[in-house]
Amino acid sequence: MKKILLPILGILGLAACSNSETTPLQTITIIAPNGAPALSQVEIAHNAQAEDFTIGNYKVSFETTNGAQGIQAAITAKSHDIIVAPINLGVKLYNSNQTYKYLANITDGNLYLAATFNFTLADLATANLVFFGEGTINQAVVDKVLAANNISRTDITYLSATSDTNAQLVADKNPNTIYLVAEPALSTAKVKLTEQGKTVYTLDVQEEFYEATNGMTFLQAGVFVKAELDKNFVQAYLEALEASIDFVNEDATTASTYATELGITGITPASIPGSNLHFRLASDCKDSLNALVSLNPTLFGGSVNSELYY
Repeated sequence: MKKILLPILGILGLAACSNSETTPLQTITIIAPNGAPALSQVEIAHNAQAEDFTIGNYKVSFETTNGAQGIQAAITAKSHDIIVAPINLGVKLYNSNQTYKYLANITDGNLYLAATFNFTLADLATANLVFFGEGTINQAVVDKVLAANNISRTDITYLSATSDTNAQLVADKNPNTIYLVAEPALSTAKVKLTEQGKTVYTLDVQEEFYEATNGMTFLQAGVFVKAELDKNFVQAYLEALEASIDFVNEDATTASTYATELGITGITPASIPGSNLHFRLASDCKDSLNALVSLNPTLFGGSVNSELYY
């Protein structure tokens, strides 16, 4: 029997080897907005440049897009397997097409109030305020902070993007003005103003939101995956994602180098701590998500669908 069995096993082994060599591995596609959300994937994207790199026996490809419009287009077209998205956009579009489930949260907000004079939260009642993100979750979060501190303002100036508020902060031509700026733009502003001999003073919006909501987190960006993805891959990806975020937070210098090589713009070592990259399973974020939705349900397409969570 042994004389017969061994040749058969040898033939089967050769066949298996031949199949693995001729059948290409499937590729999982990932897309993320440029900046801090893409930074969460930087170790994965860097490693994926190697021909032999796999996650759960799948190849991985990574790309970035500028702004939320590219992310919305990807979700609508169902063009990618994994999409990193602003949390409100991901929830809103799940309510529409129920394709991408909320797998994990990767950023806890990167908003800061900044000025070239030493200020406190109370100064927001009288200072000139120049913010960005009118009608977005950013406004809802800042409005919550103001309301919790009994500050009511109807004269806030809103600009289009953090690049605009950042530019005005750096120009420093408007006295008694407090700006809303996001990382990594804020770190760039600090460098430029330091070169002018000026100091940038900041307040962390995320910390103020935590206080205003009795311990809720500003969930800013999350990972959404197609529900039908191989569960073994998803588990392996989660482990790689957590490792990538740990890597970024532990080695900011190398992470920013990788980001530059991959075309993830604006990232410097100094901007990484304020980008607030933290890994959490979506199932552990339900209370904070409900708190966010309650600020302005319209931004989320109504209530949270109970099937949203992976």
